[in-house]
Amino acid sequence: MLPSLTQPSLLGVLLLLSVSNLLQWENVTCAPIHENKTEQGDVSLKDLFDHAITLSQTTSALTTEMRKLFFSDGFSANMFKKFVLDFFKDKMYMIKILNSCHTFSLNTPETVEEARDISFEDFLKMILSIVHSWNNPLHHLVTELGGMKGAPDAILSRAKGVETINSELLENIMTILSKIHPGLKENETYPVWTDLASLQAADEECHFFALYKLFYCLRVDTYTIDLYLKYLRCLLVKGDICSSLEF
Repeated sequence: MLPSLTQPSLLGVLLLLSVSNLLQWENVTCAPIHENKTEQGDVSLKDLFDHAITLSQTTSALTTEMRKLFFSDGFSANMFKKFVLDFFKDKMYMIKILNSCHTFSLNTPETVEEARDISFEDFLKMILSIVHSWNNPLHHLVTELGGMKGAPDAILSRAKGVETINSELLENIMTILSKIHPGLKENETYPVWTDLASLQAADEECHFFALYKLFYCLRVDTYTIDLYLKYLRCLLVKGDICSSLEF
């Protein structure tokens, strides 16, 4: 039996460990948030963050379910297990491939010192960039799965769910930003996903490898988004979520 076929790769685990250090930062520079700002409009910032976290957790759960299905269903299991075996044979190749997710181009903090200088607003923009950058790949994922012979309905339905929730999460985060910084113009530059040609390739192995990489990157990013949101919510409210986080 292949080990850890449905678990995050080593790179994913290391990323999560580094992100979890967010919760240990002290004196993080935050944009001023006044009481009238948090409660203006129909929904408070606290409620918006709670909803965003619910959305991110649902996305993470659906992504995990899809990845498990790809490793267990006859439609894709043999190909996905082959890729894992290939990685075990060539660790440098594994690092190169799994370190090439399109969102890794974002300028994220590499040290605790750098992270302390990131404002509340800039953290939200970082999350917004990650979420926005998945609009295109998720759209093409749903399209390609819908046209693939033998693709299980269980996978397709979950992919559609992730696409829908990602759009809702994007709107939610933009609403949060508008409360913190009214009149802020949306950033028009986001990480570009460049694997469409591989996803649409006639070659079966190339096609399935694009799916494998997409699900790996999506899983890493859904975890990252969830952790960032929980951290920002913790800064904002300093409530029970701070003691209930599990990493």
